[in-house]
Amino acid sequence: MAIISTFCKKGGVGKSTFIGFLAHYLATQGKKVLIISTDDQNSIFKIFGIEDDGSDNYLEFLLAGKADLGDILIDARENLYLIKSLNTDNMSLKLTLERSQEKVIQKMLRDYSSFFDYIFVDFPPSSNRLTEVLLDLSDAILIVVGLDSLGLDGFFNTIQYFVDKDIDLNNIKYILPNGYSVNRRAPKVSLEKLNNQAKDFTPNAKILPALNEKSIVKNLQDKGISPFDDVELERYDAKERDMLRETLKNLFSNINI
Repeated sequence: MAIISTFCKKGGVGKSTFIGFLAHYLATQGKKVLIISTDDQNSIFKIFGIEDDGSDNYLEFLLAGKADLGDILIDARENLYLIKSLNTDNMSLKLTLERSQEKVIQKMLRDYSSFFDYIFVDFPPSSNRLTEVLLDLSDAILIVVGLDSLGLDGFFNTIQYFVDKDIDLNNIKYILPNGYSVNRRAPKVSLEKLNNQAKDFTPNAKILPALNEKSIVKNLQDKGISPFDDVELERYDAKERDMLRETLKNLFSNINI
């Protein structure tokens, strides 16, 4: 079982979208996959069309001993489960005041490891004590970087955050440049700068092939459909979905966790 965290100190870079697609792809390959959302907005749920599942069970209830492992699991797709959070600031405060709570989180991950091949942790761009603990417990960290000036600032701020909080930079295994366009100069320049910065700050991380901007991603999200869902779409959307699916498969082949 591997624990993989996706992180970036910049919102809107496609972090939740990418990790949702990767998790669903692994689930279609027969792997048992869990995504833990530590974003109180639980935006990753929108990818699978279950933005409001009606469940009142949250990660906090499990950590407080008020729910069992299975109570807070939400079925997203076959072999794919989600856990949502309610108030991560309160969890972080408790972690700060009660150091024993770290052992509770460790036990939770250990217990879930008996059931899942992969556990993904999705973070918001903000950070707190819960973020630090889960990043430290991760086997691999994947950073998603938007290919513009703000995205590069987010990458630098991420590196600074790791240094300030004494989080091992060597645990950053992959960097995904997102938002590339062959017809625009800015993403090309940003990609070159990112490559140079990554060599300096994260020499052990593998920079994945840049993911192009694709309007089909938003179209699918609006419908709560993943590229790996076999559902009927209009002819143009179906063609674009199939192309995106193949692009993602090729991209995922570069990830070995």
